[in-house]
Amino acid sequence: MVVLCNKDTMLFNSTISDCGWACGYRNCQMLLSSLIAESNQVSDDASDKVGGGAVTGAANRFPRDKVPSISALQEMLELAWRDGYDKDGAEQLKHRVTGTRKWIGPTEVYCILAHIGVQANIVDFHCRTARDGTHPALFSWVVDYFTENGRHMETPTPLESNTGSVAQGKSTRFVAKHPLYLQHQGHSRTIVGVEMTDTATNLLVFNPGINIDVDLSGAVRLSRFRFPLYETRHTPQFQILYVDNDLASSGNAEISRFISSKRVP
Repeated sequence: MVVLCNKDTMLFNSTISDCGWACGYRNCQMLLSSLIAESNQVSDDASDKVGGGAVTGAANRFPRDKVPSISALQEMLELAWRDGYDKDGAEQLKHRVTGTRKWIGPTEVYCILAHIGVQANIVDFHCRTARDGTHPALFSWVVDYFTENGRHMETPTPLESNTGSVAQGKSTRFVAKHPLYLQHQGHSRTIVGVEMTDTATNLLVFNPGINIDVDLSGAVRLSRFRFPLYETRHTPQFQILYVDNDLASSGNAEISRFISSKRVP
């Protein structure tokens, strides 16, 4: 079975001008596309329960259906820093990213989201959890995220992309969960779902730095997304940034300007 994130998530590839340094921004755009789509749906439903909360906050700061550009995200990050978010991180990057090729990671994405009223969380998978050097704890956490308390639905609408759409079939389900920002040394990617078979579990990971293949049916070959457990042997540590799906319940909560993380295990 394949379980995919919010069906309205858009996939963003790096371009020639930003290849090699902007993966963090591209992954941030993918997460924001899901948040904005959700908040637009809330607005369409005229929900009074989340008025002024985190769900509507993201959409109210952008044109409808508009995902911020890289330059806009850089400006948003600097605004968050000026408002006191992650002072240590701001100091490390000398309080300036606009017009530069400085890399960003989960802490910077946290600041961007927090400043628009969206609570993000960071999880540190700080060590390998199997004798063969792999990270089964990471895989278990991701599977739980996509399969617990998620509303499974069949849908004819695949993930959108500037080059194609994610494959779907009778065993594919979209679930009302946002994609996950996955960071490891020197690079970041976006987890868009999981594939579970009788013999293995694979994460479905989109790498913004690699163009995806599209077959004649318009469906992306699933093999381009598969991230098997054995590939984690090459990486000692991972971080995941995620946004709780129940944004409405935390919309009025104050978001910390100091960044912390949960360690697993």
